[in-house]
Parts: sequence; structure tokens; C-alpha cells
Amino acid sequence: MESNSTAFLIKIKLCHSLGRPSRSDFVQSEFEGGNSMKKIIAMVLCLVLVFSLAGCGNNDQSSDTHDANYEEGYTAGYEAGYNDGKQQMAENKKYFAQFSGSFTASVEQLLPDYFALPGKTIAVVHFFQDKPFLLRFQEDMTGKLVEGTVYVFEFKTFEVELPADEENPDISDYMYSIDVTNYRVAEDSELGLDSITPTVEIISK
Repeated sequence: MESNSTAFLIKIKLCHSLGRPSRSDFVQSEFEGGNSMKKIIAMVLCLVLVFSLAGCGNNDQSSDTHDANYEEGYTAGYEAGYNDGKQQMAENKKYFAQFSGSFTASVEQLLPDYFALPGKTIAVVHFFQDKPFLLRFQEDMTGKLVEGTVYVFEFKTFEVELPADEENPDISDYMYSIDVTNYRVAEDSELGLDSITPTVEIISK
């Protein structure tokens, strides 16, 4: 009996010396393995958190960039549209010269108006030191106007559309629109540099 007990103890010691794992070895191994797994999980969670925060930061930055680009694009588009509309309105707007009042002119010559009914007269007139132009009368002015005499002519107010490059409209350029309503011999204070000139007003429509 004693020999059997001694043999059993020797067997246990031999097994231990040969490196067979004991229960405590298994428990320690499992404990160490669990710690390693926890460390790995913790590291993974940390990485996920870091990337999440980075993603949020990028999203915020991207959102700010998007808002800035939107505002810049909106402003540029608004200004471009406003300028185009303003230019289009300016291009569509028409300018007119409105002539009114009276003017001083010298009668050079009286001619029959062969393009009208008999009894009409054309008077060749000119302003002081200026080019001649024509005045049409709806009656025979023979004996009423004297060639070489300076008169003050009154006329109906009229408007004419101006060319785009016209800056200083001259009534003599629109002589066919002049409708004389009255006339008289000019006074000394209405001659030369003191001549009466028509009133010109530029209007837009």
C-alpha cells in the first residue's frame, strides 16, 4: 500500500516535471487571453471613435465650404443678372428730343413747293452764321415773307426719336417736322448772337 502511494506521488511529480499543464495553468492562460481580447476591443473602439470625430470635423468643414461657395455663387449670379437686366433695359429704352418755342432765322429765298398742292411755299432759311435749311408753309408766302429779312418763327411742339449716337440734336436736322404757327420780324435784341433758339428737352420712353 505504501509502495503504491509512493508510486502515485512520483507519477504526479513526473507529470508536472514533464510540463503538462495544470488547472491553474489553464486558468492563467484563459485570464491572459481574455485580457488580450479586451485590449484589442478597446483599441478598435478607440480607432472607431477617432475616425468618427475626424469625419464629423470634415463634414463641418465641408459644410462651411459648401455654404461659402453657395453664398459666393449666389452673389455673383445676382449681380450678373442685375447687370444684364439693367443693360437690356438701357438698350430697349428710346430717347427723344422735344423741340418747342421759337427761333430767329433769316429768309434767303422763297420757292414754290412743287411736291405739294399749288399755293404752298418753301422758305430757305438759316440761323446766324449757320447752314441753310427748309421751312414748309401750307400757304403761299409770296409778299408775306421778304427775302433777306430776319424773322422770329413760332412752331408747334414736336418730338423726334434720336439716333443712339446723337448728343446735341439740332432742329434744322428735323426741318420736315417743323410746323410754323406764327412769324414776325425780329427785333434788334433778337439778332446775331442774341438770336432766339428753340428749347430742346431730351426725354426717354
